[in-house]
Amino acid sequence: MKLMSRRKVKTTLGILAYTAVLAVLLLSLSPDKTKADFDANILTSDGKFTDINRMDAAAIQRFLVSKGSFLKDFSEGGRTAAQIIYDAAHGRNEAAGSINGITINESTGTVNPEVIIVTLQKETGIVFGTNAASRKDNLLEVAMGYACPDSGGRNPAYIGFTKQVENAAWQLRYNYERAQGRGFGDYQVGQSFSFDDWNGTHSGTFGNRATASLYRYTPHVYSGNYNFYTYINNWFASPEFSYSFAGQNAYPALKIGDSYNFVVQVRNTGYTTWKRGEVNLGTSRDQDRIPMFLREGNGPSGWTSPNRVQFQEATVAPGEIATYSFWMKNNHVSPGTYREYFRVVADGVYWLEDYGIYWDVKVPTIVEQYAHSFAGQNEYPTMNIGDSYNFVVQVRNTGYTTWKRGEVNLGTSRDQDRIPMFLREGNGPSGWTSPNRVQFQEATVAPGEIATYSFWMKNNHVSPGTYREYFRVVADGICWMEEYGIYWDIKVNG
Repeated sequence: MKLMSRRKVKTTLGILAYTAVLAVLLLSLSPDKTKADFDANILTSDGKFTDINRMDAAAIQRFLVSKGSFLKDFSEGGRTAAQIIYDAAHGRNEAAGSINGITINESTGTVNPEVIIVTLQKETGIVFGTNAASRKDNLLEVAMGYACPDSGGRNPAYIGFTKQVENAAWQLRYNYERAQGRGFGDYQVGQSFSFDDWNGTHSGTFGNRATASLYRYTPHVYSGNYNFYTYINNWFASPEFSYSFAGQNAYPALKIGDSYNFVVQVRNTGYTTWKRGEVNLGTSRDQDRIPMFLREGNGPSGWTSPNRVQFQEATVAPGEIATYSFWMKNNHVSPGTYREYFRVVADGVYWLEDYGIYWDVKVPTIVEQYAHSFAGQNEYPTMNIGDSYNFVVQVRNTGYTTWKRGEVNLGTSRDQDRIPMFLREGNGPSGWTSPNRVQFQEATVAPGEIATYSFWMKNNHVSPGTYREYFRVVADGICWMEEYGIYWDIKVNG
């Protein structure tokens, strides 16, 4: 049977403990929750307050390690601090009992382990603080400030870390259950409150059951519950492992033999610092796998296994960016577009949110690799006998391959319109590399860039008339490109 004398009242010891470390702690929290953000009427949501499965014992232990807490190495009665917190959240041992028609046990559980951790911190600074380790023996005795009233003294029946955690967890859940619709007269949802603090009197309204429970446990606004609000929102605003998408590089086009360096960045939005090799980028949605792509490239592949990539940084703290960089190579993959999905995973813990991180990998056909668009040409000439003219045409590389001089040429086209009596010569270098080929002037022309073809022809006693001379771009030995009807109408005077 639980006794109402177990109702928590704020202790002087608790005030001294958390105010001593508060300034240091608040400076270290990120993102910072300031007084401007603070809502005294809603300290946390009911759903979060009662989410007893929010953390398992291993997650609690990882959190204690991440804070450098001496609790990570503490045990009592054969259980670690993490296990004691987890069991209390699940209504075990002294965290179970009945009173006033309210029963709390393993079937109901008590409160979110995060609520227990934050209450430990706000009461005694025992989770994280510069002076916690040196004072740990005293702090462990009153870890949750339970049965330690402001007026002084403490109930010896509840001294010790385990008793503090279990009884306080029960009390918080009991307060929550009686806060609405059970016939009690105080600390009810919608009821107004007015509490005295070190900085004055503060009033408000209990906005939900969780808030009523917390004020019944600690009947102060800034001498306790402001700190609860700060820690719950800075330490546990997101799950332990959580992230947001920060960006990735472009979708590639890979010809046979091509490699590409894929890069994606994500931001750590959880409350745990990631270590390289523990939080990885994993291949996802197996139905879209591309097993024919090789995991290799021009540098270190980035792959640590056939389906894992580790980030480049040594560690990634909450709020920081993790960069995953890896290579894949087209090893005779058939033309088409392949969608490759990835997802962040805390290996051995759980897969994180699926934001649909993917690349559409284009394997172009020969025609797609070598493509162009018309960019312009100079005027049609009028040529008297003996005249030379410098013909110039520009085309844009719209394919997926960088052109090299001598490989992608301008060729004569439509033989029926040939003008064999014009000489391939002029006042400067002719530009012709053979009787039917002209090479561009640039050394290379990457996709999106312009190729300039410049060549000369001379009127060597050509009969008067107008002659249409057609040309077409050709990747010699591979394919002729689009036929855009590039031509000049050459007028020969009599």
